[in-house]
This record gives sequence, structure tokens and C-alpha cells, in this order.
Amino acid sequence: MMNRVLSYAVGIVLALCYFLAYQGILSHVIAYHEQHHLFLFSEAYLLHQLQTVGVLGYLSDFLIQFFYHPVLGSALLALLLAACYFLTRYLLRRLTGREDLLYLSVWPSLALFFYTMSADHELDLVVGTLMALSLLSLLLTLWHRHTPLLPCCGKWQLPLAGRWRVGLSVLLLVGYAAGGYAYFVKHYNRKEGIMLKTEQHVKHKEWQAVLDYTERYLQGGKTNQLMAYFRSLALYHTGQLPYRLFDYPATLGVKTLYLPWNSNSRESEYGHFVYEELGHINEAHRWEFEAMVVWGETAPHLLNLARYNIVNHRPRVAQRFLNRLKQSLFYRQQALALEARLESGEVDGLRNALAEDSESPARFSNVLNLGPELEYLCDQAPTNRMAFEYLMSYLLLSNNVQRFADNIHRIRRFKYPSLPPIYEEALYIYRLKVGEERFRQLGFDLSASTQERFERYYSLMKSGQTAALRAQFGGSYWFYMHYLSPYGNKAIDN
Repeated sequence: MMNRVLSYAVGIVLALCYFLAYQGILSHVIAYHEQHHLFLFSEAYLLHQLQTVGVLGYLSDFLIQFFYHPVLGSALLALLLAACYFLTRYLLRRLTGREDLLYLSVWPSLALFFYTMSADHELDLVVGTLMALSLLSLLLTLWHRHTPLLPCCGKWQLPLAGRWRVGLSVLLLVGYAAGGYAYFVKHYNRKEGIMLKTEQHVKHKEWQAVLDYTERYLQGGKTNQLMAYFRSLALYHTGQLPYRLFDYPATLGVKTLYLPWNSNSRESEYGHFVYEELGHINEAHRWEFEAMVVWGETAPHLLNLARYNIVNHRPRVAQRFLNRLKQSLFYRQQALALEARLESGEVDGLRNALAEDSESPARFSNVLNLGPELEYLCDQAPTNRMAFEYLMSYLLLSNNVQRFADNIHRIRRFKYPSLPPIYEEALYIYRLKVGEERFRQLGFDLSASTQERFERYYSLMKSGQTAALRAQFGGSYWFYMHYLSPYGNKAIDN
């Protein structure tokens, strides 16, 4: 009786631990699966899935649709893993005719949990294991109702009774818990967790959280293009891009701001963010369509493609994507809400910055270089502050001080209390190159503090005090150009 109570307690504790993990440190796994699978209630979808991913893939998608609600999804997956423990324990008892004193039945459940720690691992294995265990349990129940199938296998059990049995079980369970915790800590992919959680915050436009996560990742000198890209978006939306662009070493140059098209399947689902925020809807649409080709008709891609086509006044194209979403359980209401916007051409939080550009009905974007697109946006939509700040950041990161000076006049359209320090630092270099008279033609003055800072910077640089230079000026444009820029250590003149 005591062992039976203990076995139920173990299952409950396992389910609770799994649930807390999926709600906490592994919450990105639940969100990632939900965003990359979409279950549709249609005959065509059923036939397609059976032909491509089979029964397990179809059942996995059915399960994953409930991850739309993270609490429900976490509870469901935790219960499935706990069920694997109970089924394994039942099978061992039917096979040997004895209780699982050593609690070996915990191992399959733990192994599956560790398998789900990586977002790249599909859940087909969990579903398949549960189905196999259920089928075996049913067969053994029907075929061997009264006698164990392998009674000789029960001889490994120790001849213990009462408190000794319980004590041994508890001791083993404590050991399993300690070993499982150690394995989890050692194999948990912290970088993957931070990146996927950052992406979730980007999708929800929670920019301060994005900034917090990217800074957590980049601390210690780490370099990652995706995180730098997300950080630039967060800096702009928190009003800090012209002030903190060089807080961390921008060794990637202009790729700090965007993802050039490299036909990379992993990158394809991230490139649309910057274009959507800039209001360059056609280019955002291209990235999303490419991502849908790679990842399939998932909810994020269908929703974004519908939104973009509504804003671009292509209601019939948008309807095609909405019709797919209307066949789902949890995205139907969102699809209906967007369907009501088909004729108006308006979507909350989305704007087409080039809507008034009637002179260029067909224009091909530069998929490798963001610079020309930013200049085009600034010309067509002069009040687009993001396009302006990204253009100036692009020119700084590319060492193009001359073009930076040529475009600085655009800042007058916006209300800045003063020139951002890194802008003054770039203009100071420009003044050194062209002279005071030509610099005055720009119509800007540099503060005395910038002059003093440069003299201190130059003194440290000439004396070779690199450590002091990095400590005092590591976030300056001067330090970036002289020591970090991938385009050399001199200003470009054109």
C-alpha cells in the first residue's frame, strides 16, 4: 500500500516539475512549437499531413495547437510525460509480477523530458512513445490477466519489506532527482533560451524586455547577428538608438541593423521585422513569403501576409491567407477580425510608408544592402523617424562620414534636444577632414565638450593606452572607427 502511494506521489511530483519547467525556464520551447505548427480542421489538411508527416506528425500538430495558451500547453505536455511514467511502471509490474522497487520506470519519462529541452526536437517522439506504451499496456492487460509474462525477470527484486523497501525507494528517488537536476543544468542551452524569448518579446513589441534580454546575451563580449539586430530595433523604439549604438562592440558593421538576404532558412523568419517597423511593407511581405515557403503555413506567417496584403489593398490575396486561419481552433477570431478590415485597408499598428509613392509603382528592393532602401524611405517619407535614425546609423557603421554629413540636415524635421553625442563625434571627424569653412556650410555647431573629449581621446590613442581608451571611449564613434569597424580605420569619402 505504501509503495503504491509513493508511486502515485512520484508521478504527481514529476508532472508538477515538468509543468513548472515549461512555464518557467523552458517557456520558450512551448512558444516555439506553437509558432511553427498549425493544426487545421479540414479534410485537405488531414490528407496532406498523412502523406507528408504521417500519423505521428498529425497527432503532434493536434497536441501543439493547445500550446496557444501556454498554461494549457505546459499542463498537457507535463501530463503526457507523467503518463509515460505510469504506463512504464504498469508494464514492468505486468511483465515481472512485482512492484518497481528501483523506480526504473522514471527513466523513460525523464529521458523524454530532457529530449524536449531543445526547441529543434519535434514532439513526435513523445506522442509515439505514449502511443506505444498505451498499446503494449492494453495488449498485456488483455493477454495476461492473471500471471506475469516474464516471472523470472522479477528475481532482480531485493527481498525487502516494509520500511526498508520505502527507504530504499526514497533514497533512489533522491538520487534520480539529483542526477536529473545536474543533467538539466549541464545540458540546458541558455543561448537558445535567451534568443527565443527575445524573439517572443519582439513579436509582442515589448521593447524594454527585448533590450534587457539582448544585453544579457551580449555581455561579456559575445557577438550574435540576430541579437544585435533585435537590439537595434529595441534601441530605436526606446528612443536610444542615436545614443547607445556603440554600447557593445559593433564588430558586425552595418549587419548590426538588418539581415541581408543569404537564402538562409533560419534567418528567413526574422528579416521582416525591421521592414515592417520601417513601413516598407513590400519588402516585409517578401521576407514573410520566403519564410512561409521554408517553414510552411504557420499562424505567424499567414497572419502577417494577410496584414500586409490588407494594407497594400489586395483584399483577395489577404482573404486566401485568412481562409486558412479560419480553419484553426485558436486563430479563427483573429482571422475574422482581420477579415473585417479587408475593404478599409487599415490594420492596427501597421503603416505603409510608401503608400503615396505613385511614381514608382514597381520597384525592386536591394536585398543585400539596407542603405539604398533607407535613403529611398527618407526621400519618400521625410517624417519617418525610424528610417532617418537607421540611415544615420547605417552610414556611421559603414564609416561613410561624408554621406553622413550630407544627410544630417534631415534631423531638423525631428525634435531632438541637441545633436546626439555619436552624431557630434562623426561631424567632428568630418570637420577635421574638410576644414572649418566647409563644415560651417552644414549649419551645425559642435559643443565644447566634444572638443575636449576628442583631445583626451587623441592623447590616449597616441600614447598607446588602449585599455584606458576602451574604458573611457569604448561606446564612442571614434573608438568604433579606429579599432572595431570591419571596413578599416578611416572615414570613407563617398
